[in-house]
Amino acid sequence: MLLLQKGCTVIVEEPPKFISVKQGSVWGMSPRNAKKVISCRLSSAGSGTRIAFSSTLASDWKNLTIIGSALSVIVASLCWWISVDLEGFVATRQPTWWSWIATSGNFVNLEAARAFVSLTRELAAFLGIVIFLEVIIYLYAKSRIDGFAEETLKTMP
Repeated sequence: MLLLQKGCTVIVEEPPKFISVKQGSVWGMSPRNAKKVISCRLSSAGSGTRIAFSSTLASDWKNLTIIGSALSVIVASLCWWISVDLEGFVATRQPTWWSWIATSGNFVNLEAARAFVSLTRELAAFLGIVIFLEVIIYLYAKSRIDGFAEETLKTMP
């Protein structure tokens, strides 16, 4: 069977009318290798056979993307808060929620505070880029999810 040769796993089969397969990986980032469920329905059409298919992103692929993005938003927000808080501490020398990071007893290490402000801002920016890319990957995979099924159908004899 052509679908099995292309790395698909049969989920449901009702010969000769219906077959549903899983293809791809939860780590896939393109429409071709993102984990998806492809359903094919066969029906007679005159002297031939009509093949109708539909593809959807697998729920575990979507959940991993959503949960990863949500965690990235939380961590990026936390990093941004720490950087703003410590920046205020450096400017005013008044204790803040995160000022303990740069203090040891009565000693205030402004170099460490500035370094931490820079580090947390850069981490927040990096995570912002990751979130943006995750949204782009999701939208791209969703918009072209039928590509694998269309390509497979074209190669059928």
